Amino acid sequence: MWRKIIAWLIRRKWFYRIVGFGAFTFLIFELNLPKLPQEAIPDYLKIEESYGPIAKTVLGYIVDRFAGGTNYWNVAITFILVVYCLYLEKQRFESKGKTFNFFGIFQNINQTINENEED
Repeated sequence: MWRKIIAWLIRRKWFYRIVGFGAFTFLIFELNLPKLPQEAIPDYLKIEESYGPIAKTVLGYIVDRFAGGTNYWNVAITFILVVYCLYLEKQRFESKGKTFNFFGIFQNINQTINENEED
């Protein structure tokens, strides 16, 4: 069953590429979230008294999401997703008889230099 799913995903390379690029972008975003200092956290009780519970909830979510620091569960799940998309790309290369290297540019440069030195 897993082979059929992987074969289906490999045929649709645009699907896992979009998912992989999106996950990588989210991973970079998540790792760059700032941590709000304890002194700068707003007083939610005053906000609830002034504006009501909905405003308090919305502000609490925004502050927690965008100034609460890195959520390591999100990072772990997104990293696994990125690694799986790279694995699917590797499978696609190997099914065509090509070699897959994450750092292909450096490998090509080193191969060219080594071939020129042998001549």
